[in-house]
Amino acid sequence: MGHYASQCPTKKIAGGATPQQKPQKALADRPQAAGRVFALTNTEATQSGATHSFISQECVSRLGLVARDLGCELAVSTPASGQVSTNLACPGCVIEVAGHKFKVNLICLPLEGLDVILGMDWLSDNCVMIDCERRNVVFLENDGLPLISIREVVHEATGGASCYVIMVQPEK
Repeated sequence: MGHYASQCPTKKIAGGATPQQKPQKALADRPQAAGRVFALTNTEATQSGATHSFISQECVSRLGLVARDLGCELAVSTPASGQVSTNLACPGCVIEVAGHKFKVNLICLPLEGLDVILGMDWLSDNCVMIDCERRNVVFLENDGLPLISIREVVHEATGGASCYVIMVQPEK
């Protein structure tokens, strides 16, 4: 009486002990596993995410890459180190992901345990999807239908070809 069940001083827990008598030996004998969690609210995910692609300063040194001045100080929020600032980037780095080669501009950060982070900008620019169930990346193919310019459309249409056009208007 006089308290919530979750705060009950005589509540029994696993092993038959009360909260004050936690079975330390039982907990110490249990195997342990490490885990990680990264959490964003819906607003944070849509507004921030990984807005750029990054490379660790250690990886820049190891690979002998040339880092150039950004011309500004970039403040980056990281889960591990909080907010860090940088003014260095490695432009035009060639990376290979699942047999596909890309050029990417990588911003230098003091990352630990990671060499490169490819951001949402890279994923969307290269039509890449992450298949969480299979733990791999999927490169969307265009089924051999290239995008062509208006000039090419007019040229093909005057030659008697059937052309299909998709028009997109951004929301206001």
